[in-house]
Parts: sequence; C-alpha cells; structure tokens
Amino acid sequence: MMTGIAARLACGGAAAAMALAVGMGDSRPGNAADAVPAQARPRAATDLGINLFGLETANREQVFSNLILQSGWFVDTGHGWTPMPADRLDRNGWIKTLRKGEVAPRPLVLPPLPFDRVAVRCTYAGQGILTTGGIAETVGRAPGVLDLELRSNAAPDEGAWIRLDQSNPADPLRDIDCREEGRSRSELFNPAFIRSLHGFAAVRFLDWQLTNLNRSVTWNTRTRPESANQTGGDGVAIETMIALANTAHVDPWFLMPYTADATYIAGFAKLVRERLAPDRTVYVELGNEMWNDMFEATRQAAREGIAAGLAPAGDGDTAKSLRYAQKTRAAMRIWTQVYADRPNRLVRVLSVQNVEPAMARLMLADKETARSIDALATAPYIHLDMTGLGVDDVDRMFAALPAQVDATIGYAAQTRALAHDHGKRFVAYEGGQHLVTGDLALARAVQRDPRMEAIYRQYLRAWQARIGDRLMLYASTAPIAPYGAWGLKEYAGQAETEAPKLRAVHAFMAASR
Repeated sequence: MMTGIAARLACGGAAAAMALAVGMGDSRPGNAADAVPAQARPRAATDLGINLFGLETANREQVFSNLILQSGWFVDTGHGWTPMPADRLDRNGWIKTLRKGEVAPRPLVLPPLPFDRVAVRCTYAGQGILTTGGIAETVGRAPGVLDLELRSNAAPDEGAWIRLDQSNPADPLRDIDCREEGRSRSELFNPAFIRSLHGFAAVRFLDWQLTNLNRSVTWNTRTRPESANQTGGDGVAIETMIALANTAHVDPWFLMPYTADATYIAGFAKLVRERLAPDRTVYVELGNEMWNDMFEATRQAAREGIAAGLAPAGDGDTAKSLRYAQKTRAAMRIWTQVYADRPNRLVRVLSVQNVEPAMARLMLADKETARSIDALATAPYIHLDMTGLGVDDVDRMFAALPAQVDATIGYAAQTRALAHDHGKRFVAYEGGQHLVTGDLALARAVQRDPRMEAIYRQYLRAWQARIGDRLMLYASTAPIAPYGAWGLKEYAGQAETEAPKLRAVHAFMAASR
C-alpha cells in the first residue's frame, strides 16, 4: 500500500517506513512512538469537540423544535413507503400535488425516552387534509391547525408520523410546523439539544452536510433555512449551522464539498464571515477522508489526478493525494481572501490518515500546500480487529485495548511532529473507539461495558499528555449498529449511568475547567 507515495519520497525515514508497513488501518500495535523526534514540543491545551451525527429520527435527538425538519416526505400507495421524488416538490420542499391513490407520510422525531404522553400542535398554510399515524393520535382540528398527542408504548421501534392525505393543487398544503405545545415558533433548536453540547469547544458538521455522499452542489440550489427538508440536497442550510454555532457558543468545523465550485465556496465563506459571532473561530477542510477509498470523492480525486498527469496510471495513491492538495489550495485561497481582515479566526485544515505520515509529507512538499493551511488533522481511532470474535471474547478485548490506545496515540504523535516541523497545529478531525462488528450482541456487550469508560479516560489522558490541542470525537448520538457504535450515547434520553463513553468525556471536561 502507498508504494507510489513511498517512491515519490525516496527515503522517507523510519516513521514513513513504519507507516507504510502498517497499511490502511487507523491504528495498529507497534512501536510507533519510537519514531517520534525526542525533543520536547510545546503542547496546546486540550479541548474536546464533537462530530454531530446525522439528523436521524430513530435516535430521538430532537435537534429542531419543529419535529418534521429531520425527515423528508414519502409516498405510500398501499405497498410500503418510498421517498417522494424531488420533482414532485416545490423550491422549498413542499408537495405540489398528490396523485390518485397515494398519500404522503412524514416521520416526526419522538421525544427522548422515557415519556408517556406529549401534546404537539402542527400549524400549516394552504388547503388539504393532514392525518396522523404510529403513536401519534389526532386530538383536535381547526383551520390551519392539527393537534395530536404522542403516546409512548415503550417499544424499541415505536414511531410517529403525520400524513398528507389531500392537497389542493391551486393552494397546496405547506409551511408545516409541528412542535410540542408551549414551544415558541421563533425557537429553532430544541433547548435539550443545545444543553447536550455544553462543555464541547467545537462541532464538526460532516454528517449534517452529507459530505460522504459526494453530491453535486450549486450555490443557487443549496438548502436554505426555509427549506422543508434539512436532510436532502447538500444537507442542513449553512445559515442554520452558523446559527447553531452562535447559539451553543461553539466553533464550527465545516467541510467544503469536493464537487463545490469557486462560487459555492466563496458564498459559503462570505455567509460564515458575515453571520458567525466574531468571538468564534471557523475550521475548514475540503471533503472528508480524502485518503479513504471507500468514499467516491476519494476515487474521483484519484481519477482526476491521473488524468491531470499528477501521477502515472496505476498510482492512485499519489494521484489522489496530490489532487486533494491541489484542490485544498484552491479552496483555502478563497477562504483566506474572505477572512483577510480576521485571519486569526480561520483555521485551514488538511486531513490525512493517522498511520500515514508519508501522505502528509508528500502533500506538504507539493507547491504552496504548506503555506495554504494552518493545521494537519488525523482521526486517531482506537481500533481492534473483531473478526471471528463473540461475546465470550469481551474480557480478552478489554485486555488488549490499552495497548491499542498507546499505539493510536503513538501514530498521532508522528504526524504531530511533522506538523510542528512545518509550523502547523495538529488536531483530530475525528476520534474515539472504532470497534465495528456485525455481531450486535458482541457490540452491545463491549460498548455498554463499564470498562469502556476506563478506555476512554486512558485515551483522553494520553491525548492530553502527548498531543494536546483540539480533539473532535465521533459522534454525538447514534445507535449500536452493524456499521459501528459511534455515539457517546445511543439515544436521546439515555441515562449517563448507561453511557460509559459519555461519562468519561464529561469527567474529562469537568477536570479541565
């Protein structure tokens, strides 16, 4: 792996050779720390940020006070739900017309567990008929108003939705707002969600921006604050993400879509410059994990790099790295210009793989890349291969994890040294445990084990002692699933006594105050 980069670097040194031998994993056991220069380096104070998980409804995280903003419309003709085609919606995402024999359901985000009954009022404009489904029961109607009650049955898969049964094409039903009774229409974010961010210094919007989908984006068709659906297109409206940073008093970390043109990037930067509170610092990177071939943007970068002659055919690793560096320089040039009067409030980030300092070295040596950024970032995940393991292996896993923490931080220290050699900061764009298995019984046993708290405490102390600076954990609230168990908690309302990762994080933040 990475043979093209190794050839370009010729003699990459012991650190590069070790990283090349390890391969693609984010952390592996070994003597990574031995390759770090011995001289002491100043450490910035550690603070923690959080990657916000996507706007799911299943995890009960009520991000918005309007309970429909985290879902989209579906079509139901009696044979199951399918997503409503985009061409059936108006500019703001409201249904233009219903066809014969179809209705249009739309999920509501349920309140955090536990709850018994919660009253909700939906208001709307236009003419049509709204009904309810799941654990939502209609309790009253008036012109432009639907009153419903959510009645929990405590089932793990309980759900609720409103449903558009009729709509007048001449005056379509639109501008639906469903919120718990007593919530002001001017309240954008649910206060409980804002409270959940207390103590974090920054939020990264990877999943809110749908970055990994690598969708084509344009400035004129971007999601806007008035859009009915904040989960489609290019994700949550830029203005809304800025508003969250201002409301929660956190630094925002934005990702420029890999497909974005200069107009989109400039418009994005100007909005942030105009609306972000002046005491906040914005972090910006291009794409996400542009080293990771599982993402289409990375494969696209490799194709573009080879087509542009940045590397010979067959050397996709070098091609994607140099193309990423090239496009990063262009994107950061725009942000630098927009923030010319406030450069100390802009952090331009170049992200690389935690075990591949050779990749970072190659890009920093390419043209003006080093002068175009302020920080290198990796994702120092605690990894353990769970192939073939079962619930009987939990003790053996926890016996092995402390060494994996040391190895992970050791590799991060290599890139930190490289960053400091270039006068740059070193931060983590993601971090935490990376224990993935399709065996959900095993996943639950590991993630809920009290010993996970001790692993996180060790991890955070090691970062503070050996690395310093900002660590963006992944992620806020997410269920245990075959694709990973990323959340510090599994669902909104989960007791902290049942969330060992969250306990460790809160203890670390309390001790750091």
